[in-house]
Amino acid sequence: MNKILLINPPFNIAKENYDSSVSVGLLSIATYLDSKGFFVEIVDGARQKNYEELIKQNAINCDWAGISVMTMQVPNALKISRLIKEMNPKCKIVWGGTHPTFFARQTLFHSLVDIVCLGEGEITFYELVANKILSEIKGIAYKKNNEIFINPPRELHDPSQMPLFNWDLVSKEILEKLYLIPSLTSRGCPHQCAFCINAILKNNWRARTAEQVLRDLEIIKQKKYFSDKKLRFWDENFFVDIVRAKAIVKGMIDKNLNIPWETTVRADYMRNGMIDDEFMSKLKQSGCYLLSFGAESGSSRVLKKINKGVAPNQIVDSAKLCLKYGIVPQYSFMIGLPGETREDMNATLKLIDILVKLSDKVQILGPQAFRPYPGSDLYEECLASGWRAPQSLEEWSRLAENQLSYLSVKNFPWVKDKDFVESMEAYTRFGAHSIKSAMGSSVKAQKWLKLIFVLICQLRWKMKFFAWPIEYKIAKKFVIK
Repeated sequence: MNKILLINPPFNIAKENYDSSVSVGLLSIATYLDSKGFFVEIVDGARQKNYEELIKQNAINCDWAGISVMTMQVPNALKISRLIKEMNPKCKIVWGGTHPTFFARQTLFHSLVDIVCLGEGEITFYELVANKILSEIKGIAYKKNNEIFINPPRELHDPSQMPLFNWDLVSKEILEKLYLIPSLTSRGCPHQCAFCINAILKNNWRARTAEQVLRDLEIIKQKKYFSDKKLRFWDENFFVDIVRAKAIVKGMIDKNLNIPWETTVRADYMRNGMIDDEFMSKLKQSGCYLLSFGAESGSSRVLKKINKGVAPNQIVDSAKLCLKYGIVPQYSFMIGLPGETREDMNATLKLIDILVKLSDKVQILGPQAFRPYPGSDLYEECLASGWRAPQSLEEWSRLAENQLSYLSVKNFPWVKDKDFVESMEAYTRFGAHSIKSAMGSSVKAQKWLKLIFVLICQLRWKMKFFAWPIEYKIAKKFVIK
């Protein structure tokens, strides 16, 4: 029987909040392989400090190593791949995840990578480990005689045909640290936001049935590690099928499965016939405590450009409706898109101002600097501006070292005011909210240093003066992590 090792590499910079959840993608693949009778071991470098020792223990007798790779994991994914090859040259190394899916050919050019899994990996990886002929496996890229072959894409999975997560495959160490229990009730999204991975990869929305979701919750409720913990429906868009969503919520109430939970939603769904007052009341009763919105921008022009299908007034109305029922509204924003003007960015700051003044309970994420993904019109605009994407895994690795997120604004020619775009997340985080809220941030720093930075951010936010962000650059080295 083949032994399979599934690995989530550490990110390039350690963050405390990685401990709060589970690598859902690897758990789903591991569950599927386990259901087919394969022996699977998960090693999570983002959550297990002794991950290198665990890899060494398993690599010797490992036939297949599947490594899930986001861009900011490339440096450590290469280190892990090298470690495995040194210990067991016969082990086949398969990279999957967003980075190798977008950059399959240049990923395969690296000698440490044998195969790339494109898109969703459960069935594809199963066919690999079941030793099906490579040329017949959809959704992979592979090497043969120094030539690279990219097979036709695999049809999207039907989540209702996938087994529910097998929690016994997750280490006790990870389960004990969990803050948010993940449940995946659907995949993909029917909307076509220009910046979104789902739109680029054409990941249409597909769902588990309400009955399957409720069964998953029953299993979760029985697990001792999950008592008194919150749950997140880790869907891209939980409420697409409102009939299904209402059936899930009703079932949670009727079956006493009202675990405190959160999920994602669109602001334009908060309307009569979708998420209205009656349904909001039920959401609250079922345990919903937070709804997360992708607001993206306060500029109507930018929202139209990115095909968001949401207006700024709908974003404000969604916050008011959430607050009315005691549910925390959380909004993510981004700035620095190609073609975005300073006026557009100021509109985003104005909208954030309106939201945070509604209540201290409103949460703002970002605005983070836009990062381009291949396959979109926005990506082509970035290339037209003179930007050059890295051409190899080594280049990506060097670029990712010591960066907090995917790529750096300083390398983006389409961003004119780089200091403004780069510093805005920090100024919003510490300046837009109350001093008490800003001081409660998880950022590690001496209290007096943190207070000085917070007070400066508060003043800058109040005056909307963000030129010459000297204190931000200092804080970036010593305070902001």
